[in-house]
Amino acid sequence: MPCIETVENNSRKLLLKTLADADGNFVSSSALTGKLGSSRQAVFKLVSALREEGIEIDAVPQKGYRAKDLSGSSSISKTLIELLLENNPVFHKCVYLPEVESTQHVIRKLAMQNEPEGIVAVTDKQTNGRGRRGRQWEDTGGKNLIFSVLLRPKLKPGEVQLLNLAAGLAVSNTLKKDYMLASELKWPNDILINGKKICGILSEAACEADRIYYAITGIGVNVNTPAASMNKDIKATATSMQIENHGEIARSLLLSLILARFAEFIEILNGANGPAEIIKYYRDNCSTIGKEVKVMQDSDTFIGTAEDVTEQGALIVRIDGIRKNFAAADVQHLRNI
Repeated sequence: MPCIETVENNSRKLLLKTLADADGNFVSSSALTGKLGSSRQAVFKLVSALREEGIEIDAVPQKGYRAKDLSGSSSISKTLIELLLENNPVFHKCVYLPEVESTQHVIRKLAMQNEPEGIVAVTDKQTNGRGRRGRQWEDTGGKNLIFSVLLRPKLKPGEVQLLNLAAGLAVSNTLKKDYMLASELKWPNDILINGKKICGILSEAACEADRIYYAITGIGVNVNTPAASMNKDIKATATSMQIENHGEIARSLLLSLILARFAEFIEILNGANGPAEIIKYYRDNCSTIGKEVKVMQDSDTFIGTAEDVTEQGALIVRIDGIRKNFAAADVQHLRNI
């Protein structure tokens, strides 16, 4: 028997779907009670719960209920996200926490409880987010899109980096194709616009010598942060979607679009020639290849030309005539060659 929480979540989603399918028209209370098989009081309770999630729903006597433009809400709504993910082949369940230390920690706990892949943990505020190489991820709270996903990929342990590349491709493609932003994919997975960082990605995995038990990919996108909210140091190197397209972005919709493309790449990766296909696509889209770069690894700094990436996603840089591979390093673009 399903638990009470699952039944309520399903009822919320069915109610929201019914209102969404009405395309901005009112749906009568009697129609909703019939659809949900519940009382008017129960429908009102579900409507109130959706409103608490940030969904705008009008209620007019003798007319019923009407949902306003769902694609325009900047609020994070668990129910709306799950509705938008309804046809996603990989991602399906959303865990929303208004504030959390780290969405990576949330997913790790679920992974260790043997939960299936496809769970998304999203938050409005992350208090101890971690970027690549142990750095702190800055978060203004309530403005950005911060989430982690649980994956159980059919990859070898040495291929975990490919998840980062796939995630970077998913975000970059979404910004380009759905928001008309001239995003640039810098190795390994930083997304830049006009040379400034707009997204960071981190993947980690629990592995044995020959298998991956689970992988967690965390993504942070600067979405609705205005320029005035960024301090001088951050403003010089970072930007947001709002700054770049001068409007407020609906974060739940953005999340669903990113996950739709990420799912496509995950399915490719899980195929027979998946890693090779992803690397080919990545090579065609990585702006680092062909540039003169500064590579910072531990205490060493190198300057050379980025020529290619290996089948495992490492960057190949020609330094003083010698090709050197970098699996993990900080890279700065200097100029085109």
